[in-house]
Amino acid sequence: MKKKWVWLLLFLLVVEVALASFIFINPFKTKEVVKNTPASSEITTTTQSDTTSSTKEDIKWIESDTEINFPILMYHSLTEPEGNSLKVPPIEFEEHMKWLKDNGYYTLTPEEAYIVLTENKKPAEKIVWVTLDDGYLNNYTDGFPILKKLEINATINYITSKLGSANYFDLDQMKEMSQSKYVNIESHTVSHLDLNTLEDNHIITELKDSKSWLDKELNQETALLCYPAGRYDDRVKKIAQDAGYKMAVTTEPGYAKKSDGLFGLKRVRISPGYTGEAFGQFITSYE
Repeated sequence: MKKKWVWLLLFLLVVEVALASFIFINPFKTKEVVKNTPASSEITTTTQSDTTSSTKEDIKWIESDTEINFPILMYHSLTEPEGNSLKVPPIEFEEHMKWLKDNGYYTLTPEEAYIVLTENKKPAEKIVWVTLDDGYLNNYTDGFPILKKLEINATINYITSKLGSANYFDLDQMKEMSQSKYVNIESHTVSHLDLNTLEDNHIITELKDSKSWLDKELNQETALLCYPAGRYDDRVKKIAQDAGYKMAVTTEPGYAKKSDGLFGLKRVRISPGYTGEAFGQFITSYE
């Protein structure tokens, strides 16, 4: 009888250690859990609440002998520009997303982008990461329907102090998008300050408070930091890493690649005035 209890206790201990190891190794606790096999990576997609789940078609990851680079698109507000180069009309945004879909681009989630950068393999020949900064209300009212219609993945980098402001989406809208299979919400800090001008303690507050709030409200492990106005230095990168972020995007132009560092990822800024075809020519010109 004693032997049976000993074996039972040993079994439970092994299970507990295995679970703890998985949680420690996997840097993401969001909508996707990656299961690696020798031939491929299978990604299972679940909602934040885990009340429903759906499995993506198995992805056959393509390994590369050379360093993979890819465009991270940078959008902000989806509205008529009125002379503001950070504003792109919704009709143009839809043309851009349609061009990506029609030309066979796979739109990455943050977790998939992390795999591409750290393991040098990709889920399709053509890949792109769509990002929108700040968290404007029109990202929800105009952008989200386009993403759902065309089945495009995008990441919105949210300024958490803007919650409750008239021109920014609210928590219910944030959760609706986050619980869909098309949008990830990541960090654009608390107050959108130039981080490289702040004292260390202030930087820590901006990064940690934003991350902890998103983690709690969206039941996720926020992995991406978007530097406000692209301002950062080595101090900021170190603090971001210590705060638990896995990657950070800049406003520096170019394709993203691991050799630039996971906390110095370049992006392709999208300005107003591009038709679908012109957009396609523009983003491929960076190759």
